[in-house]
Amino acid sequence: MHNVPRGLHLAAGPLLAVALLAAACGGGGSATPSGTTTPFGTTTPSGTTGVNQRLAERGAELFTQFGCNTCHSTTGQRIVGPPLNGLYGKQVQLENGQTVTADEAYLRESILDPDAKIVAGYPKGVMASTIADRMNQIRQDDNVDALVEYIKSLR
Repeated sequence: MHNVPRGLHLAAGPLLAVALLAAACGGGGSATPSGTTTPFGTTTPSGTTGVNQRLAERGAELFTQFGCNTCHSTTGQRIVGPPLNGLYGKQVQLENGQTVTADEAYLRESILDPDAKIVAGYPKGVMASTIADRMNQIRQDDNVDALVEYIKSLR
């Protein structure tokens, strides 16, 4: 502490204690600059407003388990399906010319009935046929809720 300005080292102790306490308690839902990495290597951003973090973390695991990450990017990259980061709450242009808001109802419908509203520039039928054999698993318990929370958490 020879190079630390006088008095600064006294403030470092309490700040470190608060940081360690927040980390040990999971942050108490407050915003932090980093996210939580799941066992599958998918990161869910922490501090996302209005998101059930535990459910979002489960959704991140399901996102990989169900193979959603094969077609949907969480980093903005365009692949088979539209990217999902920053989607929640935004306006989405559909192939029929309509514009809808990507709210919870839209996300839920898009998971359960993928061909109901097709995003402009993406093919119809791909997601429906891809997830058909997993649909019973997707519908079990709160899996759809978890996937929706995960998508909401992507910023």
